Amino acid sequence: MVTAMDFALEHKGQLSIITALVVYSAAKNKLTPAGIAAAIVTAGIHMLHPWGVFFNLLVGFFIAGTVGTKINHTQKATLTQSATGGVGGEGARNYAQVLANSGAASVLILWHLYASQNGTNLKTFGLTDVIPFGIAASYAAAAADTLSSELGILSPTSPVLITAPWRSVPRGTNGGVTITGLLAGLAGSVFISSLAYFTLPYSGTAWTGDAKFMFWVTLTAAGFSGTLLDSLLGALVQATVEDKSSGRVVEGDNGKRVKVTQGGSRVQRGMDLLNNNGVNFAMAATVAAVGMGVWNSMVQRVILA
Repeated sequence: MVTAMDFALEHKGQLSIITALVVYSAAKNKLTPAGIAAAIVTAGIHMLHPWGVFFNLLVGFFIAGTVGTKINHTQKATLTQSATGGVGGEGARNYAQVLANSGAASVLILWHLYASQNGTNLKTFGLTDVIPFGIAASYAAAAADTLSSELGILSPTSPVLITAPWRSVPRGTNGGVTITGLLAGLAGSVFISSLAYFTLPYSGTAWTGDAKFMFWVTLTAAGFSGTLLDSLLGALVQATVEDKSSGRVVEGDNGKRVKVTQGGSRVQRGMDLLNNNGVNFAMAATVAAVGMGVWNSMVQRVILA
């Protein structure tokens, strides 16, 4: 039986990284106390798996998101408005935001851990080797969406609604897209896909160079589709609230809904079925599920044909 001390010694490198990220997040107000707790639990789940790749993807996503958030942060804060009346921009992320981005991957990691019985390599193209694609796709999509949102708002051109590309919308509008944002999303997907490509424990003659390259291309496409799906969901099932006087989009704290009173200073546009956290989770879970199906189909029809 593995003791806590044995686990700590085996994962001392990962524990050091977690400690450093927790200290950084607390010092820089990146996460709330509940957000830090959720991040620690999530990291613990990733550490339970014998493969280091999933922990690498989690850390890679955190780094990509942090860098994207810091770029021109002051300028971005002036482009939207907070629900409390001040400037916009992200504050410390809470537990819901952490789980919205990592929850789907965490569930799949536990599933793969059970299904593979602590297997150490990608050997065949069965179910246990399809699940890792879903995990990586979830993080590729989350990174793509995060960078698309953080950098797209800085686009020199106004965003257009993904469901009506002839219609310009205010910056920060749910469902709004720009070329800058889409390119940033592609870069985020390429980053996570490359991290997965170089750190997955491939094994077996079936994993040829061509098979690995197809894995990378398919994973990159799946991740990029995440930013498109997030925008589509934002346009269809997430409301956007605008301030009447300034015309700026009003952002809710921690991805929550913004309250709108009839006859007040704010106007709500679109359906209000999901808040931002709900959209993010639905997007990541959908990309993971559909991605596993697509990858399995490609394996059967192309690689094993």
